[in-house]
Amino acid sequence: MIRREFIQVAGHEIHYRIAGSGPPIVLLHDSPRSSVLHLPQLEHFADEFTVIALDTPGYGNSAALPREPRPEIGDFADSLAATLAALKIERCAIYGFHTSSKIALEFAVRHPQRVALAVMDGLNLPPGGPGDEFITRYMKPFEVSDDGSHLTTAWSRARDLHRFFPWFDRSAKSRLPMEFPSDAYLHAYTLDLMMAGANYSAAYSAAMRYLALPRLAALTAPAVFMCRANDPLFAYLDTVEQNRPASARVMRLSGDRNEWLTTLRELFRSVSVDSFAPPDVKPGNTQGCTYLSLSHGQVRVRLQGPLDAPPVILLHDPPGSVHSLAALAADLAATRRVITMDFPGEGESDPLPTPDCHHFGAVIAQVLESLGIAQADVYAQHLAVPIAVECAVQSPQRVRRLLLDGPQLLGKSEARQLWKQYCPSVTPKWDGSHLVTLWHVLRDRELNWPWYSRAVSSIRQRPLTRDAANLHALVTDLVKQPARYADACLAAIECKLADAAARLACQVVTLQAENDVRYQSSGKFARGVPQGRLIQFSLPPTGSMAAVLEPLLD
Repeated sequence: MIRREFIQVAGHEIHYRIAGSGPPIVLLHDSPRSSVLHLPQLEHFADEFTVIALDTPGYGNSAALPREPRPEIGDFADSLAATLAALKIERCAIYGFHTSSKIALEFAVRHPQRVALAVMDGLNLPPGGPGDEFITRYMKPFEVSDDGSHLTTAWSRARDLHRFFPWFDRSAKSRLPMEFPSDAYLHAYTLDLMMAGANYSAAYSAAMRYLALPRLAALTAPAVFMCRANDPLFAYLDTVEQNRPASARVMRLSGDRNEWLTTLRELFRSVSVDSFAPPDVKPGNTQGCTYLSLSHGQVRVRLQGPLDAPPVILLHDPPGSVHSLAALAADLAATRRVITMDFPGEGESDPLPTPDCHHFGAVIAQVLESLGIAQADVYAQHLAVPIAVECAVQSPQRVRRLLLDGPQLLGKSEARQLWKQYCPSVTPKWDGSHLVTLWHVLRDRELNWPWYSRAVSSIRQRPLTRDAANLHALVTDLVKQPARYADACLAAIECKLADAAARLACQVVTLQAENDVRYQSSGKFARGVPQGRLIQFSLPPTGSMAAVLEPLLD
């Protein structure tokens, strides 16, 4: 089984995937990819090794290195060293592909005693480097646009990266002799590019600036330089051969994948490394993002605020992710232990086998139990309300108070329309238009209720809470699981909320924003809840809910 984990390294988060047991091997990805690239290798080698696939800083879910001054390959190599130290890996085999082959090389030069074997697959060795003009054109900045058009630009870039080299030169001489990838592959590649965002060029351009040839002479650790015949970088093996240090050898492979995997296994078997035991992380004592292993799989949560402060869990309006309530969580964390999470099927949380409201409610209780929290206040936004209510009904001992922000009491006709239209399909399309569709759905969700209504009566009189950067982060999280991103939302629509609310035994505060059509059910809902009360509020111009919630939490 492949697990995902976060580890704190020099004050920032590094994300990795891990599988198997035995001697450790560390896999590094190219740019702008992430550890997702190595999912097949994690499964393949887990029968014999502890396989760890890292997200390079600034890529995947790993925090970026400082952008000023611009990071160089040496900085990424130092981060790798710090990450292995944090994981308590003293010595291991390392595999680097394309960009990360240079990270692996520099790490091996700087820390030879920590390298049992460095495998560098596709080392780029252009004479004198590619030049500043080439790097500037190749590393066109990734800029988020207010209208979401940057998403189709990213898709087009991912497509051209697999059609031309360099991708910006669309002439016949630059056409790559390779089979065009599938929509699913382009989606995964573009998603990695979206996750990197403004950090897209960091390791990529650093690798282009890095002159590997002089470093070969300094290499003393055991090393293998390899490349497959169908790789555009295959020709550089001749240069490596001519400058090969005594500790290294060169391997030329065919384009056959099975040959490549067999060769790697033999190489990893050839070195002697102690077995690896992953460090024991207690999630309840951490800050930042972590994964909780629950009965159905892993759930990503973000923990903020003092460890000994009264806890509150914030449930975002689905579909969403930890980014949905980031600003509110940061505001409340001054005085509260704040938990946010991705609902199963959204962001980085594994989907539920049975995605109904009952099982979503059980997940909330499991999250609190896993964190060692006996009881917490629960804040739920809009379509998250039925999930919070289910949790309180199933596990009344876990919920001290419910703060329900704009519950929806849906009639049969309204529920039927929401089911059909509220969460459109985001199945990957050949032109990338599914990304922009979701962008506009999430944006219009703040403008109208329901978002697809164009009637004047549906206009929401409220300040917008998401800027382009926040919206980009949310879209990125939701397209990670395009087939399951609507699970929590659809479960909430199907839930008989009024019946469940009538069984509540805890304190319930129902929130109603003034002059917002999405809160039209709040009064009726509050009247049907035992021990319930209704609080009306007006959002400040900033749209922050912290000023509303803090007195209620106290």
